Amino acid sequence: MADSLTTINPENVTTGGPVEGACCFTNFSESPQLPTSATESLTGTGTTWENLGELSDQGWTVSTSTTVNKFKGYHGTTLLSEIADEEVTVKVEFDEITRKTVVKLRFGADHVTEDGEGFVTSIAPTVMPGQIVPLVFDMLLSSGIIERVVFPRAKIESIDDEAHQKGALRVYGLTFSALVDDDNHPYYIYRAKLSDESDDGTDDTDGDGTDGDGNTNTETNQTTNP
Repeated sequence: MADSLTTINPENVTTGGPVEGACCFTNFSESPQLPTSATESLTGTGTTWENLGELSDQGWTVSTSTTVNKFKGYHGTTLLSEIADEEVTVKVEFDEITRKTVVKLRFGADHVTEDGEGFVTSIAPTVMPGQIVPLVFDMLLSSGIIERVVFPRAKIESIDDEAHQKGALRVYGLTFSALVDDDNHPYYIYRAKLSDESDDGTDDTDGDGTDGDGNTNTETNQTTNP
């Protein structure tokens, strides 16, 4: 049902969850090519994007904080308000703490040593990693929309305490500052509608948004710049 000026549309109400499989990526290249759609593959041959594995059941959270200067008149009423500064952060808990990509993100790529099979054999932590990397999150909304959120420049600003109690789940909880890019945007949102069938006529038989070969079935894209 299309939106109109006189009706409400329950189809616009949605919950969110991860896409099937990998749903969070980063890139340690010096000048990575960022995706500009919800459907662009990050896992194809020759890709420089790296999978960050499973997140905790808390998912991830975007927060925006602002400082507002309010100017009042003699009678005590606010005559003018101006935003002095604003900051966007994203909080994530990573479950796969032995995954190489997660270790490189948490401690800094230059402080991680791996063997010939990609297993991390040693870590030399610093107080706080200074690297700036992109983050990409892929979600599947219950309304049948794929949503991709791209943070072009993310830098760790705080690290949660790491529980080492017996039997406790080990996670890396990281909060990133979303720094603006050259166009002054802290992040981008891309969306695409899922189609009932892929372009080659392959049915989406299990309703997960992919055809039998695991390719995403989509119709249209739109971009939102914060």
